[in-house]
Amino acid sequence: MKKRITHLFALVFLLLSVSALFGCRTQAEPLPEGTPFTVSFVDYDGTVLKTQTCIVGETCDIVPPSHPTFRGDNTNRVFTHWSVFPTEYDDLASDTVSEAVYTLDNVLVRIGGREIVWYSVLIMCGIMTAFLVGMREAKRVGIDGDDMIDGFLWIVPVAILGARLWYVAFEFDRFVVQGNVFSTILKILGFNSGTLNFADFGLAGLAIHGAFFTAAVCAILYCRKRKISVLQVADLVCAGFIIAQTFGRWGNFLNQEAHGGVIGGVTEGAMNWTLEQQFDFLRYTLHLPEFIVNNMYIVGNAFDATEPYTAFYHPTFLYELTLNWVGFFLVLVIRRLKKVRIGEIAAFYLAWYGAVRIFIESMRTDPLVYHIFGLTVKAATTTSVLMILAGIA
Repeated sequence: MKKRITHLFALVFLLLSVSALFGCRTQAEPLPEGTPFTVSFVDYDGTVLKTQTCIVGETCDIVPPSHPTFRGDNTNRVFTHWSVFPTEYDDLASDTVSEAVYTLDNVLVRIGGREIVWYSVLIMCGIMTAFLVGMREAKRVGIDGDDMIDGFLWIVPVAILGARLWYVAFEFDRFVVQGNVFSTILKILGFNSGTLNFADFGLAGLAIHGAFFTAAVCAILYCRKRKISVLQVADLVCAGFIIAQTFGRWGNFLNQEAHGGVIGGVTEGAMNWTLEQQFDFLRYTLHLPEFIVNNMYIVGNAFDATEPYTAFYHPTFLYELTLNWVGFFLVLVIRRLKKVRIGEIAAFYLAWYGAVRIFIESMRTDPLVYHIFGLTVKAATTTSVLMILAGIA
């Protein structure tokens, strides 16, 4: 019975996903020549901001209202565009509603002036999912569940610290407070003001490679202490680790980070495509769900080399998490092959994820970098190459 319910939920989820991917523009039947029709501009809550009457067959200068500001509780939302683009105005021939489209809010809940953001919640969901997958697989391969729990309880906090320190190492200038070592340490630990002010505490900046290497070292030490096969544990945690990364990428999506460049590219300081063309590429060429497309609209900052233009950016987070899902299912399939030896699943993970990150880093605009011999090198690319070599070895 439980399997049937699981399969039913999986089928419903698949159908919803497929229906979301294949979007197309729809238009009402045109009215006869000379018939008046209205164009209404509506906010997110149904408030009509402006109504304009036009006549079919006659020129009508449709002017949308000023960009509205999201007035709900989700104050981080930003107006992106009207659901009907200006280039479509000349083709309108029936009553039309153009809705204000906003980005998503990255805050889950606000309590007493404090914000709990989706990123932190998704990271914890990923960690718990990895743990549950590991526990399930541990029974199959004969590893004691208590050993898994004990290892989880002390390796995970250290891995989070490792992810933080890895990020800080490549962005150290952002955390240095000149002449004040204590304030620098506090900023590294998450006190963003450099003082013991818990109101602004938060680890804004983690690097997955730091978590991976820290967890690997801790796991080796733990396995030696408990006299457990290191390679067997490595095989065991790979499936959970790769699926946990997909949760983190959804957090990046809601934070509008870990993205690629401007859709259509930029030539001599000017975007090659209009905002409508960028939107259409993501929505109707790549067939991405509209909520993903809308949240890839990022308000630019001329002084920020990562996001200098107000435009739609490539959702590299989505490309990576999709490939991670493929890798996750491949790990599950490979694990059940009879000829697979201990350690080969871990080797596959190292090579797979290393290759995925090299591909993604080629499109990222906000990578961690370091400088050597006068060259600027992406830290994740270097680490990924080492992971691939380790997997082959």
